[in-house]
Amino acid sequence: MASSRMMGATEEAALAPCKRALDLPTPPVGELAQALAVLGQPVRLRIFALLTKRELCVCEITDALGLRQNLVSNHLRVLKRAGLVQARRDVVDSRWVYYSPDVTAVESLRASLMGLLDLSELDTTPARC
Repeated sequence: MASSRMMGATEEAALAPCKRALDLPTPPVGELAQALAVLGQPVRLRIFALLTKRELCVCEITDALGLRQNLVSNHLRVLKRAGLVQARRDVVDSRWVYYSPDVTAVESLRASLMGLLDLSELDTTPARC
């Protein structure tokens, strides 16, 4: 004697996982994700924030943040490798290196981030799965 009843087609469809294909493009976020991962480290973000104000050398960043020189240098290397920061050697004494944001890269990052955060085309229709 079976106590369970047979489900109707509508009930079964209501319980089935959503299988309809959505016509949504996959956003290209690879470069944005990499840049945000680099800036997601608090010390690097603080260094980058200082550099958005003016060109600085390692010793100025070290003094401003109260960090060791080798730590600042390592973080600057990561920022530079990510293309967010550029370095300029002093013409008189090449031991001195000055850092500033790469304006082109920062503008590209800003545009990508603003594109991601643009909700002007947000479809507010509730999901129906």
